[in-house]
Parts: sequence; structure tokens; C-alpha cells
Amino acid sequence: MAATQLVSDLSLPRNSHITILGVVPPGESLYESRLRAAFVQAEKTLGRKAAETESVLLYGHVAKQLIEYGSAHPPDLMVIGAKGLYATLKILLGGVAQQVVQHAHWPVLVTRPPYHGLRRVLLATDGSPNSRLATEYLALFPLPPQAEIQVAHAQPILVEETATYVHHSGPIAYLAPSMPLMADRPTASHQMELQEQRGRAILAETRGILEAAGRKSKGIILDGDPASQLLAYSEQQGIDLIVAGSRGLSAIEGWWWGSVSRKLVHYAHSSVLFIRTESEVRTELKDSNSE
Repeated sequence: MAATQLVSDLSLPRNSHITILGVVPPGESLYESRLRAAFVQAEKTLGRKAAETESVLLYGHVAKQLIEYGSAHPPDLMVIGAKGLYATLKILLGGVAQQVVQHAHWPVLVTRPPYHGLRRVLLATDGSPNSRLATEYLALFPLPPQAEIQVAHAQPILVEETATYVHHSGPIAYLAPSMPLMADRPTASHQMELQEQRGRAILAETRGILEAAGRKSKGIILDGDPASQLLAYSEQQGIDLIVAGSRGLSAIEGWWWGSVSRKLVHYAHSSVLFIRTESEVRTELKDSNSE
């Protein structure tokens, strides 16, 4: 129902089509009546939208049915709750949401109850093509007029390498650092300066895309583990929605799909919108099959 309320708050185009999906797990016909009652409530909530609405009841494995339906009827956006009715069946919707996010080749918005509106939005970017795709998607996303957008770039903390000296009964022993100190190698302070410049450039480019679409935003650079920093910052700032691309840079350069997305789905206090495309899913399946 939080997902339904979120969709109701979006400034959807008048020709929008909203499909309300419910899935009855195998052998659990008890939930069919509850889902049909939920359909009535959801249709009533969405009734004030200038959009065509229909309800579809599916039967089978929850995540599988949602993915197959989406594949047969590709949506511009799928909105799913982070928690649902199936906890007593040991079908945690958090697990379902994770499976849908991972295998869907369309944008998926995981809604976290309680829902209090879309007042503050956080766009996570690492400068990758997928972050740009997420930015372009958000630039056209039908947010409520009062929504504020923040753009966050998370970068690792650089630690200056130092040589280590160990005293013992003999001469002083010198333990070399893990990487040799080259004369032409940038110093830690210079590396930090370059990283800071790159972060500012990423924020400027991202905000420029939003501004071109008439979206005002402010930027912030976060230092440390991307997932942890995004989670902590969003909670501190009272963020209502985190927007992220599905694939980022390498694990060394930035943040990547598996680890960060999983943490955001399970631990974010806010709703999370993941931007996915069919080509990305094919690439991930190819990579996993070759391993």
C-alpha cells in the first residue's frame, strides 16, 4: 500500500497505464481474498489519477511471476513494497524485491514503509555510464513539484603509504611498503587533490544534466565505503528516495552492482529506485556464465 500511495503522488502523464499486480504463492489460496481486497483499496487510492488502471492476479513463485509479467509487458517502472503479507509463509518480500531488482531489465522502485511522501531525493553517482543513465531517467521522472534533489558522489578514503622501521637486536630492519615508492609516483596529498577534482567534475556533470531538464539540485561528496556512506547520509538527511544506476565502476574505482544494491535493498530506511536496462542484464548473465 506504500507503493500504491507513492505512485499516487507521482505527477504521471495523462495517458499513463497503471497495472496493479498481486501474486498468490502455490498452495496459499488464503491470500487470494486478501489480495483482491487490496486491489479494491489500491484502485480507490489511484482512482483520482488521470490514468487507466487495471488489476492482475498471478499464481506461482512471487518473484518469478513478477519478472515474467514484466518481461511480457515491459513497464517504464515497476514499484514493489519492501515488506509484504508473506512473512508468515517465510517468503520475505525483501528477498523477492532483491530478485526482481537483480533480474528485471526495467527500472524498479523498492518502496520502504512507512511512506511519508517524496520530499527529499538522493541521486548516487560515480561517473559511470549507468550513473548517467540514472541521472537522465531522474531528470524526466514525474516527481512531485516540491521534491528536492541532492546528488552524492562517494569516493574511497586515501591513506598515505609510509615506510616501516622495526628495531631488534641487530641492525635496523627496513620493511618496504606493499608498493614501491616511485620518484614519479603522485604523493598521497596529490592523489587526494586529483580525486577531489574528479569528484567535483562528476557532480558538476550530473547536476548539469538535471539542470538542463529544469531540475535544481545540490551536490555532496562522501568519503568512505559507498554503500555505508549512502545509507548513513540518507538516514541523517531524512531522504525519502535513493536513485542509483545498476552498474557502476570497478570495485577499486567506485561502486558496483552486487554489493551496493543488495545493501540498499535490505538496509536503506528510504525507498530505492534502481535503473536497469535489458542490455545490462544480458551482460551480467554473460559474465556469470563465463565464471
